[in-house]
Amino acid sequence: MTDPERLYAANAAAARFYAERLAPSPKAAAYMESHGISEAAGPGGLWQLGYAPGRWTELATHLRGIGFTAAEVTAAGLGFVHGKSGHLLDRFRDRIMFPITDRENRVIAFTARDLSGRAEARWLNSPETAIYHKRLVLYGLGQQLAHPPGADPEPVVFVVEGAADVVAMHRMAAAHATIPETHPVYVVAPCGTRLTREQLDLLQEALPTAHLILAFDGDDAGRRAVDRAYPIAAKWPGKVSGARLPRGKDPAAMLADMAPLWAMSEIVGRVQPLAQIQLTNTIKRLFAAGHITNPAEYAGDRITAYQAIAELFIDAPHASREMAEAAADLLGVPATDVTSGVVEAWDARNATSSGTDPPPVLPEPSYQRPRLDERRVTASASARSAAQGGVETTAIATRHNDATGVTVWALADGLGHHAESAVAASMAADIAVAVAVHSAPAAGLHAARAAINSHYEGVHESQTGDASLIVVAAYPAPERRHGVRFELAWAGDCRTYTISGGRLAQVTVDHTIARQRRDAGEPARPGGIANLLLTSSVRAGDISVCPLEHGPLLVCNRSVHRAVPETTLALELSGLIDVATTADRLLTVAGGRNAAVLLLHATAAPPALTTATGPGRPAMPVATGPAAALAKSSFANATTPQAHAGPTPHGLSGARSRPPRHP
Repeated sequence: MTDPERLYAANAAAARFYAERLAPSPKAAAYMESHGISEAAGPGGLWQLGYAPGRWTELATHLRGIGFTAAEVTAAGLGFVHGKSGHLLDRFRDRIMFPITDRENRVIAFTARDLSGRAEARWLNSPETAIYHKRLVLYGLGQQLAHPPGADPEPVVFVVEGAADVVAMHRMAAAHATIPETHPVYVVAPCGTRLTREQLDLLQEALPTAHLILAFDGDDAGRRAVDRAYPIAAKWPGKVSGARLPRGKDPAAMLADMAPLWAMSEIVGRVQPLAQIQLTNTIKRLFAAGHITNPAEYAGDRITAYQAIAELFIDAPHASREMAEAAADLLGVPATDVTSGVVEAWDARNATSSGTDPPPVLPEPSYQRPRLDERRVTASASARSAAQGGVETTAIATRHNDATGVTVWALADGLGHHAESAVAASMAADIAVAVAVHSAPAAGLHAARAAINSHYEGVHESQTGDASLIVVAAYPAPERRHGVRFELAWAGDCRTYTISGGRLAQVTVDHTIARQRRDAGEPARPGGIANLLLTSSVRAGDISVCPLEHGPLLVCNRSVHRAVPETTLALELSGLIDVATTADRLLTVAGGRNAAVLLLHATAAPPALTTATGPGRPAMPVATGPAAALAKSSFANATTPQAHAGPTPHGLSGARSRPPRHP
């Protein structure tokens, strides 16, 4: 067996040989000019582009002359022995050469574009060797890791179809980097294979916090490439998007037609959630195959389409609004019809599933220890966790006003598992408490919405974040039994629980399609996609507010309330004394990444006791309406009613008031 070091040496020598012959070749110059990559030429360049002469034995003769044996040349994938003559011949002839490097930037193989016009295959790759396995390598990654485009911990990685596209987009990215506050851009491509799970694992190991963007050609082959790549790309742990390029154009062709900065801006402007691109491809494929013809008129066509795209909403629930609108444009129906149709299709496919989801099997979480917060009338503790190496997309903040004795907490849960989700969550929590401590929880939420939307104004949707948010205020109330009363405001699906009448009670209502359907009197169906699709968030949609006469309170995000059984929540809340220990224990039970819990109780209150199982119904009004309408309102002068359906609190006449309904 040939020594691997000799294979590395042979490929490195071949790369130098090809690079020295690039400049004298008019055909190579014409090809690079037509693809906008002429500036990448030169022996000392990042890419080491080269040209393989058209004669049969030039490289083989050169390598033999500098000490490589015929066996080493063939083992390196650079030549082969002719079956009849026994001569050692070159594998690559009359081609522009793109060296493929490993993660350490050692040349291990080549991918080559024919310039003769006579070859059966336009692109030819090195055969697999002892040092080159195509499913484990991405063209361009080694070169860019050796010469990183920037030190930002949140890079963007474009996956394109071919080597010329990588070189072209790298030139575009260099021009784009001159714009302030842009993320560094890496560009890679599979060579001779479709995108593989192993290649994504390689990317994740090298660039674990990257925003992954698939930018395949805008033709039928490009759409097929997205179809093949989607199942594995959708599992990328961070943000994953796609760029639908103009039909018949690849990045290299775009660079040939326009300046690098304009070409990059054109591609960035086409970035959208990958699930949305797959949704568009799926619907167009249904039309092309004749499976649907006129969805606006025929219910059967709509059902077929909804069944085909339902699972895509599960992959990207944070983009459900944009996806529903995209599907509506293609199908000729309202976006609201798409959302309800997708929910019904998913429910029909999966039937009903009862019970609470078990905790996911994930790596041991990295805990942020509970933070104890002692106040005059309340005690609180918070804790968060994130999977090892993951982006922590939850945030908890608190403020206390010494003059008034008011304490405010906010818990935010970023939508998705990417850096901008973390930004949105952190901003939402910090701004909400800063404002609410001087006014009311609804005002804090409204301020967070305004600030985040202003922060992302003019930013492409693919580079924005969003979050669920809940804000809790504790007001000193000497006239109350335990000297404190609470007020809550929320948007999204973070929850608050308490013990009421000896039972666990969910104080908040989820802002989801499932809740919307139940409120409309439709049959409740546990589990399913309707519980994932939000009708509001910190950035858009109605908010809800309500008062609460007593504690204890457990505030948590979706990762907790989906993983921890209600019986466990009830047991942890009952007898609550040590809030820090309880918060830590709940995080352990949740077991998943990006879990967040916040525990509150009045210091004068005795431990709450659970006397029965099953959900309770605390007597309180819940007012829901636009954030701007509720921001100037408060329950400060409201008396908590003793019946489920109470009067609308003072100042909330523009909102809808209803008691909470529990799953």
